[in-house]
Amino acid sequence: MQPAASLPISFDRKFRPWRYSVSHSELKLRSVDPASVREFVEVTFYGVIGMKLKTVYQPLTISLAKPAQVEEMLKFTDVRESHSSRVRCLALRSASGDGLVACLSYSIWSHPRDADFGVSGVQHPDSVLILKG
Repeated sequence: MQPAASLPISFDRKFRPWRYSVSHSELKLRSVDPASVREFVEVTFYGVIGMKLKTVYQPLTISLAKPAQVEEMLKFTDVRESHSSRVRCLALRSASGDGLVACLSYSIWSHPRDADFGVSGVQHPDSVLILKG
């Protein structure tokens, strides 16, 4: 099933950087909602080669970076021109400021708030793919 959403995409929630794995070059942002909210949203960036992050995004809008931002990130990350077409530069916009992520791909999932999810690391059967790119 292909998700129906596309960029830009917005979430009227509070997000924080959740985890960064150097060995896998993987960055996760997660919504941090009150316990009354039955699911959380997790944005995962794969093959991360550069990032400029805020500690909180509320609300969060993810879009393609503007050409000047792309140029900034490619220069910052020292990506060779021959590899630049593979890199996705995404802008993270919020009322408190902007961020940028340069990566190879990403996914956005909605997961049920389940105590075992974070420990197991396995996708919950009721998880829903919102968008991937």
